[in-house]
Amino acid sequence: MRLSEQQCSIIREAAAENFGATANVWLFGSRVDDAARGGDIDLYIETATDNADEIIEAKLRFLVALYKKLGEQKIDVVIRRPGFKENLPIYQVAKQTGVKLS
Repeated sequence: MRLSEQQCSIIREAAAENFGATANVWLFGSRVDDAARGGDIDLYIETATDNADEIIEAKLRFLVALYKKLGEQKIDVVIRRPGFKENLPIYQVAKQTGVKLS
């Protein structure tokens, strides 16, 4: 995994602050591969919040917090809310190939 423990801690804390203490976060994509170079930070978040407007606001606050603490870099966030019944392939890929951070 090509994130430091400090970076992982920042991500965990920002997720808990913005999506709630029960939110789960996975890092997936190229940053999981130690042999790869570069790449954006791909995050998959499962939140207990079901309100779409609240999720959008939380995502914006989350990204601002990460930019402030990690510096400006490409960060992609995929969020799954409990009321969304469809199991998109990206959800499965993120959980199967990713590393759970919280």
